[in-house]
Amino acid sequence: MVQELQNMRSGLEVPLVAIISNPKSTTNMARIGKIRTIVDAAHGVLHFELDGIESIDDALSLFNRAKPALIIINGGDGTVGAVLASIFYSGILDIVPPIAILPGGKTNMTAADLGSKGRPDKMLERLLKLVREGRLAESLTKRNLIEMDLGDGKRPQVGTFFGTAGVVRGIHWCREHAYSKNMPLFISHLYAMSRLFMSGFGLSRGENLLSSEDMKIYIRNGGRLEGKYASVLATTLDDLLFGLRPYGKEGSGGLRFSAVDVGGGNLFRALKGLITGSFGRKGIQGVQVRRSDEIRIEGNEPVTLDGEMFDPVEGKPITLRGDKALTFVKLP
Repeated sequence: MVQELQNMRSGLEVPLVAIISNPKSTTNMARIGKIRTIVDAAHGVLHFELDGIESIDDALSLFNRAKPALIIINGGDGTVGAVLASIFYSGILDIVPPIAILPGGKTNMTAADLGSKGRPDKMLERLLKLVREGRLAESLTKRNLIEMDLGDGKRPQVGTFFGTAGVVRGIHWCREHAYSKNMPLFISHLYAMSRLFMSGFGLSRGENLLSSEDMKIYIRNGGRLEGKYASVLATTLDDLLFGLRPYGKEGSGGLRFSAVDVGGGNLFRALKGLITGSFGRKGIQGVQVRRSDEIRIEGNEPVTLDGEMFDPVEGKPITLRGDKALTFVKLP
């Protein structure tokens, strides 16, 4: 669905801002009406509402003709990843303008890392004000992205946060046990994280959520790891949930990687490092941190990229690359 410009009087007038919305994303289901109201009252805005992920290319084709100065993605992390993948691989856009993200989903880690926190309609008003006042250039930043190749012959997935082992199990547990209680998202995430650590320390009944099967991890210019892990993650974000930074900062490469070995002692030292800020700054027993542009993972553990779940292809490694970047808007 396309909301046309009311003030477009000739073919020479093109939208300055193009918005692509997923009205079925979690937050948007309740607030898409407010987004429409803002668009109706604005000048120089083109709004495309997705009928489904398959209509992303239609939106980008329209935007390519309009040549906007800014593309705003209004949706959850999954929607953001799908749009970015289309931008990367479809070749539809002749020129890729800066990209801003509204927190239209449930977790919204990518949006939050770019300063877009709170109600999506309020964030949209802030972005449009930046454009009206000619201050957009002051807020631009480069961000590397993760390209995840599952080895299935399909085009890679694109995102900003990859996880496996306890990361995936924690997401599943959160969705099955925390979200169902209808608690605020912050409390749900805190509840799930506390449950994970209790499981890792052996303080709860049932399986250990922080224990993977055997995995092999090959890190370009960073060696080889092999074993069972409580958590494995790679990200291009600066901050994760609760402002945590569980990765290494030294070295080069777009991918910030960490792996924590199984065992309560390793988990305790990793948690202490996160609390004190030493995680990634100095060596911690049982914790591996790296920076790289390519990581290859072999194993049978399911993985996640920005909250979307994927199963590995038997006999095929999962390859992560982080050497490509786009320009984004980071709100102060």
